[in-house]
Amino acid sequence: MKEKIFILEDEQDMLDLLSDILSREGFEVQKFYSGINALNEIYKSKPDLILMDLMLPDLSGLQLCKKLRDNPETAHIPIIILTSRTDEYDILNAFNFGCSDYITKPFNEKILIARIKACLMFKSNVEKNEIIKFNEMEINPAQYEVYLKNKLIDFTPLEFRLLYFLASNQGKVFKREQIFQYIYENDSNRSDRAIDILVNRIRKKLKDYGDLVETVYGVGYRFKILEAK
Repeated sequence: MKEKIFILEDEQDMLDLLSDILSREGFEVQKFYSGINALNEIYKSKPDLILMDLMLPDLSGLQLCKKLRDNPETAHIPIIILTSRTDEYDILNAFNFGCSDYITKPFNEKILIARIKACLMFKSNVEKNEIIKFNEMEINPAQYEVYLKNKLIDFTPLEFRLLYFLASNQGKVFKREQIFQYIYENDSNRSDRAIDILVNRIRKKLKDYGDLVETVYGVGYRFKILEAK
């Protein structure tokens, strides 16, 4: 069965271009100019991934992102923002609202496809796996939720993705290059430092519970071995 992707874009030429690119890759594509119309259809048919611009005529991309993340039935759907906005504030704001990835225009077609496939692969892996439970820690991939000592810890989608990847392979050491490939695929616009930044953000959020993400100097990172629940 073809994976279904919804495209939300307010420029008709760009909407048609994206539709052609994804259709050639074998995806089932549905196009939307209106954010509200798209939202109603998303609730009904649950696409496998959403690719959208930040600027829509009736509902901003961030508003739509928040509505989807706040709804348990759509919280798991990967959302990729594709926009001409390159300001750091816009990028961080999009991740805070729950987007899975952020791509700027003009875009490289091969990188766009690679990152779409990476998001779909992660979604597939999440759907196959049950909740990860350690001693006082619970990671729920379906809801993108992390609980420690029954306290909900807020993670952005990228932070969650990295934490889930490491926790799923408890005790195994991964090189930065391996983690980078899993998180960002073939995005040459990012450096390996992006992984270090993500790890530091995760550590800050988990600081009251010890160093769960350990550095293996000269190699990379691993998730600390914990007692299974």
